[in-house]
Amino acid sequence: MTRSLKILLITALAFTLAACSAQKEKVELSYEQYTLENGLKVVLHQDKSDPIVAVAIQYHVGSGREKPGRTGFAHFFEHMLFQRSENLPRNAFFTKIAKLGGEFNGSTNSDGTNYYEVVPRDALEKVLWMESDRMGFFINTVTQGGLEREIDIVSNEKRQNYDSQPYGHSSTIMAGEMYPAGHPYSWTTIGEIADLRAATIDDVKEFYNTYYVPNNATLVLTGDFDPAQAKELIQKYFGEIKKGNDVPKPEVQPLVFEESKRLVFEDQYAKLPQLSLAYPTVEQYNDDAYPLYFFTSLFANGKKAPLYKVVVEEKKLAPSVGAYNMAREVAGHAQIQIRAFNDVNLNDVYAAVNEAFERFEKEGVDVQELEKLKVSQEVSVYNRMSGILGKAMMMARDTEFGGKPDATFDDLKRYQAVTKEDIIRVYEKYFKGKPYFALSMVPAGKSTLALAESNVASVAIENVADQTMKSQTGKLIDDPYERTPSAFDRSVEPDFLANTPTITVPPIWTADLPNAIKAYGILHKELPLFQASVNMKGGMLLDPKGKEGLAYLTAQLMNEGTALKSPEELESAMGLLGGRVRFYSGTERMGISINGLSKNYEKIIAIAEEMLLQPRFDSAAFERLRNEIKTTIRQMSANPRAIATETAGRLLYGEDGTLSRNTYGTAATIDAITLDDVKAFYEANYSPSIANITVAGAPDQKRAVKALTALAEKWPVKEVTIPEPVAGISAKRGTIYFVDYPNAPQSMIILAKTAMPFNDPDYYPAVIANYKLGSGSQGMLFDVLRLQKGYTYGAYSNFMAGQYQNVFMAQSSVQGSVTMDAVKTFKDLIGGYSDMINDEMLAPVKNSLLKSKTSSFETIGDILGMLNDIANYNVPFDYVKQQENTINNITADQLKEIVSKYMNIDDMIYVVVGDAKSQMKSLEQLGLGKPVLVQR
Repeated sequence: MTRSLKILLITALAFTLAACSAQKEKVELSYEQYTLENGLKVVLHQDKSDPIVAVAIQYHVGSGREKPGRTGFAHFFEHMLFQRSENLPRNAFFTKIAKLGGEFNGSTNSDGTNYYEVVPRDALEKVLWMESDRMGFFINTVTQGGLEREIDIVSNEKRQNYDSQPYGHSSTIMAGEMYPAGHPYSWTTIGEIADLRAATIDDVKEFYNTYYVPNNATLVLTGDFDPAQAKELIQKYFGEIKKGNDVPKPEVQPLVFEESKRLVFEDQYAKLPQLSLAYPTVEQYNDDAYPLYFFTSLFANGKKAPLYKVVVEEKKLAPSVGAYNMAREVAGHAQIQIRAFNDVNLNDVYAAVNEAFERFEKEGVDVQELEKLKVSQEVSVYNRMSGILGKAMMMARDTEFGGKPDATFDDLKRYQAVTKEDIIRVYEKYFKGKPYFALSMVPAGKSTLALAESNVASVAIENVADQTMKSQTGKLIDDPYERTPSAFDRSVEPDFLANTPTITVPPIWTADLPNAIKAYGILHKELPLFQASVNMKGGMLLDPKGKEGLAYLTAQLMNEGTALKSPEELESAMGLLGGRVRFYSGTERMGISINGLSKNYEKIIAIAEEMLLQPRFDSAAFERLRNEIKTTIRQMSANPRAIATETAGRLLYGEDGTLSRNTYGTAATIDAITLDDVKAFYEANYSPSIANITVAGAPDQKRAVKALTALAEKWPVKEVTIPEPVAGISAKRGTIYFVDYPNAPQSMIILAKTAMPFNDPDYYPAVIANYKLGSGSQGMLFDVLRLQKGYTYGAYSNFMAGQYQNVFMAQSSVQGSVTMDAVKTFKDLIGGYSDMINDEMLAPVKNSLLKSKTSSFETIGDILGMLNDIANYNVPFDYVKQQENTINNITADQLKEIVSKYMNIDDMIYVVVGDAKSQMKSLEQLGLGKPVLVQR
């Protein structure tokens, strides 16, 4: 590093947060900031709590910089940078980062694009080499074949996440119809498939040379590293990259409505009517952005909110409401969104919104609720800092958009300074009597539910019969390219650094609480937070026949106040403490999830105790929740992934099998449940005899146990018998079961079979066996179906293990027109997988899995997850270390045995959800017989 570098050193920024208590929490974020001669901004933050590092690069370019007719290009370009560069072979990021035991990704929004890696600390130089290569040595390697392959992949991402999802077109309609033509936000980040298919190599070169220059980016390094060494490496790899032309910052272009506008769209995937209302507001960092956040939250998001009161509780038009203010770089808007109950007329919803506005004017700002929201901002900052990746991405964005690495703290001060007068002012300025944009999304054939005087909106709808691939399938053949000069040989991958990491399982404490409850805990003092779980056996297994969903409904009702507090009072009490307590219920387990500020640990545990031991069982809340659950069930019936997953469960476990049931139940079984059923379920099954408690975070053992003891000793003991799951008649294996979803642009594919429980000796060997097949982007399924064929955005497989519900599942959502070949690819890859396993393949798998263990205990959530595994499945305290031993000692022959036993293609069922008219017949070619049409 030369002396000419501009260096700003911040040695110990300390931000004191004291939003809700005289007791203060001190959070330190020390960093060093400097700028290379080429304009690249660099921020270093040491965190030696775990032997890992994170690198985040924020480029100041998003979809707002695109040209009309080239929508989606910024996001498409993000994909292109994962292909190859001059010194990295094609798809190196997908393979190399996994081999390093790390994680990586990128994301694009309207204003920026980021890339990140988290790796063991000894791999730091390797990721700096990789990131610098795509920043400065990428453009010469772009080929027409690579361009076309990525067009197919991104097109499938759009089909999967937008075109085949309920309400998926709403963002496209709102962007195009709400913002004026040519405005940077008048199109979505994903863009349009037609625009993507029109992209050229010249477009790529222009975009890269304009925006992917070091003077338009920030690099942040966080974690366990030596600062002097890191500076040398950053200078070596990034310092010689040439500075680009100056990139002007986008100018603010406020959204202005001269008059209100109403549109309606009939959505073939939607089952329920949805109303979205938008109002122009302000750009990010504008003084009004902070009270606008509080207004939308106070107006809609909470049990005391006027919109919630009117729409949900009083008029019973919808199960929930939501509102937010989106302040982006050049403009902002606030949005109110309400998905109503079946067949509710959205004119009634709109009238209720106006009634809620009137109530807000009359009642004003609830000062206690405002204080609660300010506390939530404090907790939000802590949560963003809970891991080195969160800090890296926060500081990168803050530097690039806020002008300093700690802009988040300045933001927090501005939130804390907002007054109730500020909130009333922005309501009157931006909402009261102002023009609005309204979009009614209604089920197909139900346009009469839309707002009156709505014009019909249109979007480009792809016909599955017209789909074609842009690229040729198969591995891409790379053309030769001209190499960019460098001061050293960049083609040589650097070695690992000398600081090889090791993992140490954090000390686990245990305690025997009253009523035979076992408690497990780990002290984790990096942030003033804690997380805890009260884990109980049972869940859906306890549901009586004909009243499936009872366990889930009971858990949800336990969240609705206590005998001493109304739902509103309970929500406020938790919010003011910076805490959250939620009851939950799943297939095999139920319990309480607890988290919050450690300074309020005792008070938050006391709230959990009150909720557990003195439930309210409010009749109005019971009726509302029944309707809410039925609404969820109805909407899930339109989601291709949910349809495929539920169908696979019925086929594996049989129609009458316990494990084929949905935890939500069905609309009929929910209607059959009474409030007395809920009370009886609670009395019979919420017991310490089937419970354990886990705690991770800042409270030490003495403090943690004292509060938990008070809870445990008051909890009445009941004998609870957990019924064994009833086995149904499973479907014939080796058969394709097709669920017709007319005109679906994508086909959802699942292959599945039953497997082993979590504590079975074969479980972790099976995880190892699956790693190369489909556990991530380094897997064969991803490589062939996405990278080689371009059929999908992603393809994966995994073992889902509990006590009873244990499944191996491979899955992908693919372009509809390639359904047959995609199913064949799954069949061939899984069927031939055992033959591919040998010592040569196993060695890098072992290396990757061993290195990935370095991040096992980074966050409080990671630690609590490990404790829950220990408490729920009776595995050893050092099971993570034992997994290391398994990795080291397992052989290729042992993996072959695992594959034969648990991943045998002949034992699997195939589920396809797609357009039967165009795709079902072709599946007969696969030698699996005639596909069986299954009703959804």
